Amino acid sequence: MTIEFDDNDIILYSAIYLPKDIISAVFDITIIAWSKVIANREINISSDEPIIAGYLGKAMTKEKNSRPKLRDRIRIEEEVGTRSFPNVPKPKGRIDIKIIYSYNENEYFGMECKKVSSTNPDRDLGRKYVLEGVKRFVEGTYSIGHDYAAMLGFVIDGKVNDCIDLICDRLNKYKNDICLKEDWVNELSFGTTQNIYRTRHIQDGQNDLMTILHLFLTVS
Repeated sequence: MTIEFDDNDIILYSAIYLPKDIISAVFDITIIAWSKVIANREINISSDEPIIAGYLGKAMTKEKNSRPKLRDRIRIEEEVGTRSFPNVPKPKGRIDIKIIYSYNENEYFGMECKKVSSTNPDRDLGRKYVLEGVKRFVEGTYSIGHDYAAMLGFVIDGKVNDCIDLICDRLNKYKNDICLKEDWVNELSFGTTQNIYRTRHIQDGQNDLMTILHLFLTVS
């Protein structure tokens, strides 16, 4: 079963708070697109993270375009510049995947990608996931003022549960750096997609909690 939007024309609904059915559809697209990337053997554990993210983004766009209710209602962009504040002269960062869902260019669902492994401590990919991924949302480099964002972990050692334990450890280790306010829990609000987790943070200069959703995809 595939998830699409309901019959309401939500692309015309320009909202500060991201509708959950958009997130559900995006995760559904992501899971199916990832299965096709793996089946086509387009990437492996030695592939660079931008290459993996690129193949995923391309597959997501193809999957989205195969669904009549989604094809013209969201847009998927890759390696897109983001501003920390609207009045700064140039983008501060480049997010891996941006889901545009309204006519307001400040409204999007940001997805940042990082390779993760529990078996190569010298590289400490868990630290990079937190301080070069999660923190970019918290400091407002990405998704300033947004209520939701996502981290995609590309698991390169095949040990998803061990990688989750590692990320939880690093989140707690750097909790002050990432303004962690609610610990890691399972997130059950987004359709049929399994194994989504969440953390909540205070974003720089904002009063409301930001929810970061975490999804792990195994590279094989």
